[in-house]
Amino acid sequence: MISKLFLSGTALVGGVLFAAAVDEVAPPQQLQKIKTSAIPKEKPAAPADDEQKLAAQESESTEPAERKQSPDEDAIRLVDDSFVKAYEAGDAKAVAEHFTTDAEYVDETGTVFEGRLAIEASMKEFFEESPACKLEISTESIRTISPGVVVQDGSTLITRGEESAPCECRYTTVYVNVDGKWLIASVRDSAPHDLREHSVHLQQLGWLKGDWIDEGDDSIVNFSCEAVDNGNFLMRKFTIVIGGEEAMSGTQRIGWDPLTGKLRTWIFDSEGAYGEGLWHHDQENDRWVLKTTGVTAAGETASSTSLYTFVNDHTMTWQSVDHEIAGVQQPDSDIITIVRHSAGPAPAIAAELNAPAER
Repeated sequence: MISKLFLSGTALVGGVLFAAAVDEVAPPQQLQKIKTSAIPKEKPAAPADDEQKLAAQESESTEPAERKQSPDEDAIRLVDDSFVKAYEAGDAKAVAEHFTTDAEYVDETGTVFEGRLAIEASMKEFFEESPACKLEISTESIRTISPGVVVQDGSTLITRGEESAPCECRYTTVYVNVDGKWLIASVRDSAPHDLREHSVHLQQLGWLKGDWIDEGDDSIVNFSCEAVDNGNFLMRKFTIVIGGEEAMSGTQRIGWDPLTGKLRTWIFDSEGAYGEGLWHHDQENDRWVLKTTGVTAAGETASSTSLYTFVNDHTMTWQSVDHEIAGVQQPDSDIITIVRHSAGPAPAIAAELNAPAER
């Protein structure tokens, strides 16, 4: 029914869909500070036959002595090499074996993973979603704090496939020596100094990027999402086509709100409706919740809650609940299955997309 489609469409506007692999915009390169040496004082001219000897002596006296690496530093760099090898092989177990059993990892969004098993599980999920990753480690310092305890500071550059821009991250790692083997006891990631937090927090919804489709018997809803403005926002566009003609279109912009410390969304459609809302992650049910309020094109107030569940790289589900228009409660929508749009022939999904999904 067309009316049912537009009701769903209105709810979709209240929580426009996003999807797919993370495509971080690489942050600008940090400025390199160039050290300039002081201008040397003039010296009396040397006899012609002594000029070469004097130049050689001055060169030797001003050449900085090469700093020797400590055995601890050498060992840590070998651990780094082993970590990179396991990471690029997509071997979550091998990566986790570099950590102590009670290690703690805090990512750049503040999510905490406690224990080797939790870290292994997170890495396994990451490698499944982002195969063939490349990792570069740039060490800034390695400091021995006490016998058997070393702190390393540096940055990493991760590339997720040929189509993704590299993602830079700073880190501080604490190593401990356990029975003669250096293991990671703690890692804390953070955004580069010259990168605002916005794009880092948006990584949580990076799976929304891409092109998606909801295809019914007499209608098609197309969704697309991409990172814009140096990765500080996600821009999602949608079109609703009925009987081969475009019936509605709209946009949704998602960004990090530093005032509330939450992901915020702003929605506009071609009919003149608008709205805004806040996202939060429902960890218990492993889904994202978007609560929105707005005004319809007819000037009526509206509100809704959209539930987004990531199924896999090619599938997500969406449902609208607690939907009101002008104070009148609307029925909850069915659970809608949204699939990634294929460049090839469209799959036969019309009969499946709008069927209630199993929880």
